[in-house]
Order: sequence, then structure tokens, then C-alpha cells
Amino acid sequence: MLPDPATLTLLLVVAAAESPDAGAPVADAPPTAPATVSIQGLVLEKGTRQPLSGASISVDATAAGETDSTGRFDVRALPGRRHLVIQHPGFETIDEVIDVKDDAPASPSHTFRLAPRQTTHRYETVVTPPDDQAPRVSLSKEEITRTPGSFGDPFRVIESLPGVSQVVWPLAIYAIRGANPGNTGFFVDGLRVPALFHFALGPSVIHPYFLQGLDFYPGGYPARYGRYVAGAVAAHTAAPPADRVHAAADVRVFDAGALVTSPFHGGRGTAAVAARYSYTGALFSLLSEQQTLGYGDYQVRVDHALGPGRIVFFAFGSADTLGHKVRPDADAALEFHRVELRWQGALLGGRLRTGVALGADRARSTLMDSPISVSTRSLTPRVQYERPLGNGAAATLEAGADAEVQRFRPTVPAGQGQLGDLAMARSAVSAGAFTSLVLRGGSRLVVSPGFRYDAFFEQGARRFEPSPRLSVRVRPAAGRSLWLKATGGRFAQMASLPLSVPGFEAFSLRTLGVQTSWQGSLGVETPVGNALTLDASGFYQRYRGLTDVACTSCGVFDPRRESFFEKRDGRGYGAELLLRRPAHHRLHGWLAYTLSWSLRDFFGVSGPSDWDQRHIFNLVGTFRVGGGFSVGARVHYNTGRPYPVAVSDVAVEYFRLPPFYQLDLRADRRFVFDRYILDVYVEIGNATMTREVIQLDRESGALRETSYRIVLPSVGVHAEF
Repeated sequence: MLPDPATLTLLLVVAAAESPDAGAPVADAPPTAPATVSIQGLVLEKGTRQPLSGASISVDATAAGETDSTGRFDVRALPGRRHLVIQHPGFETIDEVIDVKDDAPASPSHTFRLAPRQTTHRYETVVTPPDDQAPRVSLSKEEITRTPGSFGDPFRVIESLPGVSQVVWPLAIYAIRGANPGNTGFFVDGLRVPALFHFALGPSVIHPYFLQGLDFYPGGYPARYGRYVAGAVAAHTAAPPADRVHAAADVRVFDAGALVTSPFHGGRGTAAVAARYSYTGALFSLLSEQQTLGYGDYQVRVDHALGPGRIVFFAFGSADTLGHKVRPDADAALEFHRVELRWQGALLGGRLRTGVALGADRARSTLMDSPISVSTRSLTPRVQYERPLGNGAAATLEAGADAEVQRFRPTVPAGQGQLGDLAMARSAVSAGAFTSLVLRGGSRLVVSPGFRYDAFFEQGARRFEPSPRLSVRVRPAAGRSLWLKATGGRFAQMASLPLSVPGFEAFSLRTLGVQTSWQGSLGVETPVGNALTLDASGFYQRYRGLTDVACTSCGVFDPRRESFFEKRDGRGYGAELLLRRPAHHRLHGWLAYTLSWSLRDFFGVSGPSDWDQRHIFNLVGTFRVGGGFSVGARVHYNTGRPYPVAVSDVAVEYFRLPPFYQLDLRADRRFVFDRYILDVYVEIGNATMTREVIQLDRESGALRETSYRIVLPSVGVHAEF
């Protein structure tokens, strides 16, 4: 029989009182943490679609994580409306409110595009201190295409740098530190380029956006480059991006071009193709009563992983024609092609670069009313190895060898009599080996000795030329940014035309020998305040056996004859100054000034050379207005060169051409869309409409000037996809 309810309640109370846990507090159950869910996303650069790694992610003002190398992120947050902030240096901040749901999918559900800040640098022009082996000015990828006065051409930027004299504007003919223009070498990925610019007003033969960067050595260039007695200009291409297909297109007043890159084989390989065509050449040909003009170029680069490195196929070429409708015998044409296969990668603790290139050139010209055409074939093998020595990379060793084997096949009209090497079938071989060592004494001393040994062979003649080199950089006081620098060396080159013409090179070794130079410079580089850098140098160069045109009073006007040329000694000296405001400032640019003397020895008497310009001044500036707008200008001034004027049938007298100045203007606007970038620009060369005197003659006892006034307007559109 069950107890009644009252009795049952009493029994339960008594049992609880007698329990050993009686009186103990009852613990509350642990609180349940709110459930968080995953927020996944992808952060891209707006316009280029480039993944941005290292972008910081915060949720409700709390740091939550950052993007990985692919631009992806995965952070946790409570469901509901959340405040998401994404930040990355150099880009506008994204600040959004998003809905975080419990059933968010596992795959990325958000794509964010960060716009580059238009008032700070996105692509930077870098004028760096000298590297470990030689003084140089380095120009990086895209900002150089916006330098006023360059018309979007990276190579033309050098005419605004110290030590460079532009012979006649706007022709791309440059005399470096008083040497002949033909004494400066141009290289692309270490491969010599026979002609860097198209005819007349044409651009360089390499598409601007195919290049990664450019180094300009006004003198004392590294031992890995060789066989020029003045300076060197070295451009570098980059492996095409492997993430996706990229494309760029350019349309401007002068020509149109395109660049396409694409990965293949699962990203193990990449390919890039670029080309350019001058439709204005065809238009000029229609409008001109006397002349026709045309040019085009192409570049192809294919990379693929192979072992511990990559194998690279690189091909580029150019074709130019300048015709005469009235005199077909006065036509000029130039065509060249280069194909190289190379391997570069890690080997035995260092890096090896080895390859071989084939070349084919075809040139036709009328030199001083002397018609000639030349077909050239070339073979260029090279190898280069670089390896750090010791712990902490206190020393670096570089060694290598290169050669160029050329076969020339000229064609001249019959009945020309005895001609020189330029008009004869011949072979020429230039070969060299080099080594250099970079020694670092802490953070205050860098010493870079180098040595190059070149051998030249042509028409049974041979010459051997040693070329020692030394570069030193010293920081006198610890904790200070002031550096003292010095460089010196010897350089050698076969006979060359004063103005380089492909196919008309490597000649007359037996009679003209080898051109040589001793070069030296001493300078200082230091910051000036918080925004400027100063680089000042003095230089001296001694030339032996430069190939110059013989005296005009000798009655010899045929370059195909060896008597047209003669060997001359000379020297160049002066001072160079570069004051620069870096590109990360809204107002950036540089001031460049050159004071120089260029002298030649004439029958025991020293006098100014044809390239002697005492003062050259350039002021280049660009200002980012905001909203994607930029405006810039270049102010240029140079004193005149000497020019020969006949005073009788057997004598000439030199007079100075008048000074020349000009103002170049540029304005551009960048439009950044989600999936592409559009740049629109307007540029005016010689906006001051200054007339340039290019020739002097004596008429009725008085000097008569021949001059022209050229204003070059350019409107262009550049798109990146």
C-alpha cells in the first residue's frame, strides 16, 4: 500500500537532509559559446585581377587574418551583419557590411577588388645607387613609359639622364660621354641588339610592356658585357605570369601594338607574344611626294620548368623601310632577327645561365651616294655562372664567356674598283672570357675587381685585348647614408661606324686595329633632406684608335673604301649631376645636368669632336593630381655642337651650332575597372615650337643655317586585361 502524498513528501525531505551532499551548492551548467561560421573570400587587384597576398582582414574592428599567396582568406565570425575591413599597402581600403549566414558554403563566397591608390606610386621608376660592380641608373617596368618626352618608350628615357647627348632631336642617336654613338652597346637579356630604334621617328624595336627593367651604364659597365669602348644600355625581360591569360593593347598616333601572355602545361610553362605595326608609315607614304616609310617588330618568349631551373626560348626581330619614290637607288631597308635558346637555374650552390643564339640581318643603304646591301648571319654562344662565397655572402664570384661569329655577304654594283672590308665578303669572330668578384666589408665598403679578355679575328688578322676593371664604394661614417664611389677600367671594340648601322660592323681589323679606352670616375651619392637624393660624379675617358671619318678635304667620299676612315685618339671629361625625387611622392622626377668636353687629336692638334656639347640640362617632373589624373613636363636645353663649314676646296672651318631648348608636355588619365585598366594620354614634344639648326653652310661669304621646326603631338590609349 503506497503512502499518502503528505507522508511521501516528508520521507523525501528527511532523505535529503541525511544525504552527505546536503547543503552543497548546485553548480550552474557551463555557458554555450555562440557558434561562429567561416567567411571565405578572394582579394584581387582591381583592373589587373592580380591576387593580393598579405592583405589584412578584420571583422568588427578585430583582426581576423590575412590573405595567402593566392589572395584567398578564411576567417571566423558570428552570424549576422558584420563590419568587414580589408587593407593592403598602396591600395584603397575596402570597408563593407556583409551578412554572415549559418549555411555559408565552403567555397569562396566573396570576391573583393582593391583599387590602387592613384595618388601614390603603383609602378615605380627607380634611379638606384650604383650596384656592386658599376655605376648605373636603373629604370623599372612601367613608370618609365610615362616619363614626359619619352613618348611611352623606355629606351628614350636615357636622353634625359646625365652623360647623354642627343645628336639631333627627335632622332634616337646618342653620344655617351663624348664617344661616338657607335661606341655604345645595347643589350636585351644580355644579347647584343644590332639596332635599338626604328628609322626616323620610330620607337625602340622592343615593345615597352615586354620589358621588366632597364639599366643604363654611362661608363665602366660590368665585365659580363663587352666589346664597346663607351657605355652600355641593358634591358631585361621577365618570365610571363603563370596565373592566367593576360593581354595588353596600345593604339597611338604613330603605331599600334599588342601583348598576350598565357600559362600552359598546368602552369609549368608560360608564353608571351608581342608585336607592333606602323600604320602611319603607310599614311606617310601616301601623303609624301618623295618618300615611303614603314616599320614593325615582334617578340616571343616561352619559358618552361626544366630540372632545377627553366629553359627559355626568346625571339625578336624588326623590319624597317625608307624608300624614295623618285630615286629607287636611294632606298634604305633594315631587317634583323634573333632567336635564342637558354637555360638558367640553380647549380652547385650558385646560378648558371647558358645559351646560344642565331641571328639573321639584312641591310640596304646608300652611304654617301654609294649603294650597298649586306646579308649577315651570326652565331652567339654564352655562359655565365654566379656563386656566393663564404658565410653571409661576404663575397660573390661571377665568371663566364661569350662569343659572336659573324658572316657578312655584301652586294655592290659592278665596276666599283678596289673596295675595303665593308664591301667584301668576310667572317669576323669576337670572343671573350670574364670574371669578377664582389667583396663586402661590412656595411661600409664594397670592392669589385673584374677582368675581361677579348680576342678579335677578321680577314686573317687577330688582336687580343685585356680589360681590367675596378669599382669601389665607401661609406665614410657609420650610420650615415653618404657614399663615396670610384670606378675605372679598360675597354676594347673592333672598328665601327661613327653611327652604328647593322651589317656595317666588325671590319678592317688589319688596317684600323681595335678601338680602346681607359675610363675613370669619382663621385658621391647622398640623401638631401627627406625627399631628395643627390648623385654627383666627375669622369675622364681616354680613347685610342677611334674609327672616325677621314678629313672631308681629302676627296674621298665612299665609305666602302678603307681610305674613308682613319684612326683618331681622343678624350672626354666632365661632371654629371642627378638630383632626384623618388616616384612614391605625388610630385616626382629628377634634374640632370652634364658639363662635358669631347676632344679628338687631329694631326697632333687636339680639338672638339663632332659630339662636343658643353652643357646639357634636363628637368623632368610628374604630378599625380588625383582621380587617376597625372600631368608632367620635361624642360631640355643643350649648347650646340661643332659643325664643319667649307672655306675653300681644300679646307674647312668649324662653327658652333646655336643652342637648342624645348618643352615636352604630357597628361594622362587612368581608368580602373573591375577586370581591366585603361590609360589615355596626350603628349606634345617640343611644345615651344623651337627651331633646331642642324647644318651650317657658307653662302656669299656669310653663314647660312639649315633648320627645321618639329612639333610631335601624340594621343594614345593603353589597355591591360
